[in-house]
Amino acid sequence: MSFGSRLKELRIERNSSQKEVADDIGISITAISQYESDSRFPNEEMLKRLCMYYNISSDYLLGLTNTKHAPFSTDEIPKKTLSPKQVDYIYDLIALFNKSNESGGDNHDT
Repeated sequence: MSFGSRLKELRIERNSSQKEVADDIGISITAISQYESDSRFPNEEMLKRLCMYYNISSDYLLGLTNTKHAPFSTDEIPKKTLSPKQVDYIYDLIALFNKSNESGGDNHDT
């Protein structure tokens, strides 16, 4: 899937028009249309804005991963939701799954 098609998919999932996205991030509708049609690629600053707007990883937009969201940071965890030790367990579990997938381990969808 191309950069533009991923960007368009995100906009549609959000039920937004190109005009709404353009207005929200401060660019022209033409620019959004060109990004979505892969006739133009955003500069670094615009790529950051798009990622922040859709709350996604740049790796997803660039086609480096199929995971839309970057792993959360401890700053994003509401206080008293998880302890630091629990967060460590979650990161360890994610690393274990990643290692299993890389080695061709069991990767059933749950």
